[in-house]
Amino acid sequence: MTNRQTRPTLPSRPGRRFRDVATLLPVTGILLLMTPLMVVFTQSGSILGLPAPFVYVFSVWAGLIILTFFLARRATRDTPPR
Repeated sequence: MTNRQTRPTLPSRPGRRFRDVATLLPVTGILLLMTPLMVVFTQSGSILGLPAPFVYVFSVWAGLIILTFFLARRATRDTPPR
């Protein structure tokens, strides 16, 4: 029988997942608002009387603002006082 060695693990960092999400948010926003993706939504159509691209752009924009708001609240909550 051989003695199994355990692999060393990295120490757990409490804010790592938060930082990963905060880093991916602008990248996701850029990808969602890129022109090649917008071409899909430039077909003639309307949502509630507004052009579909207009609704798409402002919906993505509003969603990014809301997600940023919640991430900022969590960042201030998780930051230890000095």
